[in-house]
Amino acid sequence: MAIARSRRRSLDDPELPSSKRPRVLGDHPRHQLSSSRRDWSNLGEGPAGLVADRLLANDVADYIRFRAVCSPWRQSSTDPRAHGILDRRFHPRKWIMLRETHDHHRRLLNVSTGQCILMPHLKKLLRGHDVFGPTTEGLLVLLHRSSYVVRLLNPLTGHTANLPPATTLLRFMEQKFSPTADHRTRFQVSDAGLADDSTFAVNFYGIQMLTVAKPGDECWTLVEVQGSSVLPASSISFEGRFYCPTNQGVMVVETSADQPPRLVLAAELAKEFPHMLSTVHLVDNGREMIMVYRTVSGSGTNSWTYDAYRVDLKAMNTRSVLELGGRAIFIGYRSTVSVSTSVFPSLKSDSIYLGLDDDMLYEDRLHCLTDGTTELSGIFEHGGFDEEYGSAIPSKFGPWGIDDFLSWYVTELEDE
Repeated sequence: MAIARSRRRSLDDPELPSSKRPRVLGDHPRHQLSSSRRDWSNLGEGPAGLVADRLLANDVADYIRFRAVCSPWRQSSTDPRAHGILDRRFHPRKWIMLRETHDHHRRLLNVSTGQCILMPHLKKLLRGHDVFGPTTEGLLVLLHRSSYVVRLLNPLTGHTANLPPATTLLRFMEQKFSPTADHRTRFQVSDAGLADDSTFAVNFYGIQMLTVAKPGDECWTLVEVQGSSVLPASSISFEGRFYCPTNQGVMVVETSADQPPRLVLAAELAKEFPHMLSTVHLVDNGREMIMVYRTVSGSGTNSWTYDAYRVDLKAMNTRSVLELGGRAIFIGYRSTVSVSTSVFPSLKSDSIYLGLDDDMLYEDRLHCLTDGTTELSGIFEHGGFDEEYGSAIPSKFGPWGIDDFLSWYVTELEDE
């Protein structure tokens, strides 16, 4: 009690008369007015540039918001469009473009935070193109429907760049395909991403050609496979290099000035994967590469089994895992994405979710690695999917949950 009675009164204690309180900086109305009118735009290039650099290291979306505040902040930070589209600093790595059941807007989802933003300008940029991908870096791969020019689009910055027309590959195809075949079918893209800091790799699965090019090149260059056969799979760009699974192992596209682009071994397979009735999927699982092996094991809806392997690029091997670090992986026939279940708690940890590709429609939608259990999940759990619509989710049925959105996101391709 003595301690309580001897307590010194605070400067803002209402029982202390204002005339008795010692005056401090900020008490005077003139000081308060000056503080409220502080010119935050006049930080100076040093402090503003430091803030911009830290925002860019975390998320390019925050960096773009910072530059949009005022002209002085824009002048203290570099314009993303002043750099090449392959500059990884400005890639929206955490963002994916959701598919919609209506076409009047586009939304981007941040898979690290769950934030969703409306991007009304995207509809105009996508018009007249088939949209493939997406890439691990967050770039979109577009194919122009009349010129067959392959374009890269950064959906956050709006930055675009042209790669060579896919028709420059026709000289490699005449003996393999009918000249009357539909070009849009021929030039469908399954996987794409950075091969190095200045080179982009594209796998045209319709013509079974793995190619590379740089923005501004006139034609594509074929990657030498050297006896390897790229498996039915989804390949990925990981830490600025392009990896794909083959019958020989996980391979990386090697580029150098004195040799043509080629596949070289990056990691040996833990076991041999047969071509027939199986697919292999690479995914960036929170900065580690995971390979999901999907194979048929019987008949019926539960006839497929799923195994996961961690790809160790330093040890150049793969090893089986039953846990995904509290994450869930969505796989489609040509695309993959990994998300944290702490961000999306309705998802089940250490599980594989399926896309809505035609050959995955009749399987259980969720496969838990730790105990081997399966579930229907999403729209199938509620009986809302109508087979009449094929692999697209009908607008009258959904999608309803994040599992539906992500399953639809990894489904094969989209025409705009």
